[in-house]
Amino acid sequence: MAIPFDEELGGVSYVVGNLARELEGRGHEVIFLFPGTGFRVRRKVTKFGFPGFEVRLQCPFGERNAIVSLLAFLVLFPIGIYQVFSLLRKNNIEIINVHYPTECFFYLALCKRILRRPLVTSVHGADLFPDGERPNAYSPLLRFLLQSSNLVVGPSQFLKQRVITDWPELAGKTTYIHNGIKLTDLSGAVEEKGSAPSGSYVLCVSAYKLQKAIDVLIRAFALVSESFPQLRLVVVGDGPLRSEMTYLALSLGVAQQVDLLNHKARPEIITLLKGCSIFVLPSRFETFGIVVLEAMACEKPVVATLVGGIPEVIQDGINGLLVAPDDPQALAAAIEKLLSDQTLQIKIAGSGYNTVREHFAFAHTAECYELAFNRLQSQAMERTEFARASSRPS
Repeated sequence: MAIPFDEELGGVSYVVGNLARELEGRGHEVIFLFPGTGFRVRRKVTKFGFPGFEVRLQCPFGERNAIVSLLAFLVLFPIGIYQVFSLLRKNNIEIINVHYPTECFFYLALCKRILRRPLVTSVHGADLFPDGERPNAYSPLLRFLLQSSNLVVGPSQFLKQRVITDWPELAGKTTYIHNGIKLTDLSGAVEEKGSAPSGSYVLCVSAYKLQKAIDVLIRAFALVSESFPQLRLVVVGDGPLRSEMTYLALSLGVAQQVDLLNHKARPEIITLLKGCSIFVLPSRFETFGIVVLEAMACEKPVVATLVGGIPEVIQDGINGLLVAPDDPQALAAAIEKLLSDQTLQIKIAGSGYNTVREHFAFAHTAECYELAFNRLQSQAMERTEFARASSRPS
C-alpha cells in the first residue's frame, strides 16, 4: 500500500489502517510505501504498526525553480526508480494499492508496467476534487498513474460516476467499494471524562472549510435556538475558516451557545458522539462521510445534506433526515423536527444502527477489496502463463 502520509487521524488514514489490519487478519502480508526526503531507503514502523519504507520520489516539477526541479529529477529519478523496483522485487509484492494518489506515485505505475504487477488506485475525493471542485488541470504524472491502473476504486457510487465523467477513458476500470467502520472501535472505546458538555447539544465533526458548510449549520442553529434556548452546538475539527465561523456566531447572537473546537483525539470524539442529542453534517460536497456511519453506530439520529455519497447511506425519514444543501431554514426545520419528537429520534437512531451493522461493517469493505485483488492477481497469472506458452517453440 502506498499513501502520501503516515497518520492516525483523518478519514483516509482510518480507511487505509483498517483495510491493512483486516487484510492481515485474512492472512495477507501488508507493507507500506511513503514518499521520503532522504537519499536512501528508510525502513520504519508505521503508526498502525506495519512495516514501511520511505523513498524519495522526486518529481520533475515542484514548487521550486522549474529548472532546478528538473535537474534534481534527472539526477534522482534513476536512484528512486531503482529503489522502488528493488523493494517490490525483494518483498515479492503481488498487488500494488495506491491510496490518495499524488503525482509522485508515478514511480509505481512504471514499476507495475515492468514487473507486470496489478496496480489498484483508490481515490478518496479531495485527491482528485480538492474542496469539491475539479482543478483547472491535472498533472500528466497523475494522469499516467490513473491510466496505468488496472482498477480505480472510489468509496461511493457518486465518486465513481464523478471520476468517469471527468476521466471517460477510465470508465471500463472504475468501480466503488463503500467505506465501512469497525463497530468494536466505538463500542469498546473508553469515554473521556469531561470531554462532552453538560445538557443537550447538536454535534458536527467536520473541517472548517467551505465545502463543509459550517456557516449554514450556525445559521440554522440560530433559528433553532429561538425555540430551544438551552440547546448547544458543538463543532469539532480543523481548517482555515474557524475564526470566520466564530465571527458569524457572534454576529448572529449565539456565540455563548456555540463551541467551535479544534480537532480532538479519537476517544474524545467518541465521547462527544455518544453524548450528543443529534448529529448533523451540513456539507456542500461529501464523497462518502465516514463520520455519519460513526454517529449512526453510536445510535444517534443524523441530519445530513442530499449531496455526494450521503444518500447511499441515509434513506430520508428511515435511518436519518436529508435536506437540501445551503438551506439553513430546511436544516433548522429538520433539527427541530427531531428535537420535538423523541419517538422519531429513537426510531431513526435504531434504524441507523441497524444500517451500519448490516451494510457498512468494515469487514465487508475489506472483503470487497480482497475479492478485487484476487481477481486481478488471477488475471495477471493467466496473462503470464499465456505469454510463456506463446513464447515456447512449437
